[in-house]
Amino acid sequence: MTTTTDKSNPKPLRLSWEEWRTVHAVVINSSPARGPYDVTVVITTDLSIDHPEFSSLLMVDKVVIEIDNFTDGRVFGVARHLRDSLGFEGVLEVSGDFLPDQISFLERCGVNSFSGEEIVRDAFNHYSGFYQPPRKGIDEVTFIRASRREDNDVA
Repeated sequence: MTTTTDKSNPKPLRLSWEEWRTVHAVVINSSPARGPYDVTVVITTDLSIDHPEFSSLLMVDKVVIEIDNFTDGRVFGVARHLRDSLGFEGVLEVSGDFLPDQISFLERCGVNSFSGEEIVRDAFNHYSGFYQPPRKGIDEVTFIRASRREDNDVA
């Protein structure tokens, strides 16, 4: 009897960081008869980006960063490190206690999914300029500052 796997319908697998550290080799190297898996790993901002196994998150489909308090700014650094330093290309979600005005800043750090859709619906319509640099390219505030310097040099 031959077992076939429907690759268009992967099995969802949601794991904590501790669970992921225990089973990631098994999940990634599982036989096709028992997979494939759509792996989500839930981390907190307490997890150090210097952890020796942090880069193993590159093997998962989705990383969820849980925030206990909206004042915990480490979420921005974790998201930026995953995207820019490690090159994570999967879904990067933020969950927990965050404010609507933080959403656009989280998005600029590489977050592309948010829990609590009622908070997210209108958040991107509130801001037209930013002071921190974007992940890629030049944003409008940097462009405006550069053009003002050029105008002052001419005068």
